[in-house]
Amino acid sequence: MRNCVNSCYRGAALAILKAEKPVLLACRVMRVVPDHFNRAAAGKPGPLTPMQVVAEALHYFALHFQDPIAIADLATILEVSDDCLDFSFDQIRGMTPAQALLDFRLNQLFTTLSHEPGQGLGHALQACGLGPTPGVLALFEQTFGIAMPLFLLTCRRAFDDRVFRRDHPEPEALVLPT
Repeated sequence: MRNCVNSCYRGAALAILKAEKPVLLACRVMRVVPDHFNRAAAGKPGPLTPMQVVAEALHYFALHFQDPIAIADLATILEVSDDCLDFSFDQIRGMTPAQALLDFRLNQLFTTLSHEPGQGLGHALQACGLGPTPGVLALFEQTFGIAMPLFLLTCRRAFDDRVFRRDHPEPEALVLPT
């Protein structure tokens, strides 16, 4: 388990100091960390900052966004505590890891539909790991401020324009006759 280093709030520090057994939370405390929690003693690099935890989580999202991702397993995969993961996302992104994953997948959907609008919405939702997510269209519309039908129409027109420009690179082809 990795330590997560950050300046801590007084309340969190008091809670840790009062704990009867060693616990890892996402903050630095002024006490000795037992060897079984010490990454250096295990031959691994030192503790991670919240920025590093979030960066590693986002990298994991980028590699596996199409797959089902259990946030509870993400902390284990990153070798940090659940509290460290939650604290890091709260401090760096102002959201939970689950919200960050959904945000990442919505951005992937935006990109996918922008570049390949002809593939269909259902296929794009599956490709971005959003297939069974309830209310995903409403979330998309709320996040990006555009209704899905209008977004798809705009993406299709932009795609057609890109194809036309590729097939007709001469400057005269881009000007409408008067």
